Amino acid sequence: MQSIIKTRTILFFIFILSLLTCCSKNENSSGLVQVKYGTSFGECIGYCKKDLTLKPGSVSYKRYGWTETIEPITFTDILEENKWDLIKEKLDIASFSALPTTIGCPDCADGGAEWIEIELANGEMHKVTFEYYNEPNAVKNIISELREKMNGFENRTGNK
Repeated sequence: MQSIIKTRTILFFIFILSLLTCCSKNENSSGLVQVKYGTSFGECIGYCKKDLTLKPGSVSYKRYGWTETIEPITFTDILEENKWDLIKEKLDIASFSALPTTIGCPDCADGGAEWIEIELANGEMHKVTFEYYNEPNAVKNIISELREKMNGFENRTGNK
C-alpha cells in the first residue's frame, strides 16, 4: 500500500512538473526577434536609401547612397521594452508572412520603395517590398510606428 502511495505521489509531481514546463512564458520558436524597415529611391543622387533595424533593446538607423562616395550616416539607440512589445503586438506575423515579396511596382517612375523584413526565432525571414506610402493592409498597423521611428532619426541628421 505504501509503495502505491509513493508511486502515485511521484507520478503526481512528474505531471505537475510537465505542466509547468510546457506552460512557461518563453518565446516560442516562431517568435519575432527582429524587424527591419527601409526606403529607397532609384533615380536619386546623394542619400537615397534608409534602413532601420529594431530588435529587443536596440534600434539602429543607416542612411546611405548608391555609391561608396557617399559617407553613410548611422545611429544606434536603446529600444525600450514597451516599444518592442508594441511592435510585436501590432505585427500579425501570419498575415505578413502570407504577403508576396513584391507588391505593386516599387520605385517605378522614381516613386520610391518601402520594405519591411522580419526575422523569427526559428531563423525564418520574410521581406516585403511595396510602393512608397502605398503599404499593404497587413502592415497598416505597424507602418506608422516604423515611419515615426525613422523620422526621429531623420530629425537628428537635420536633413530628410
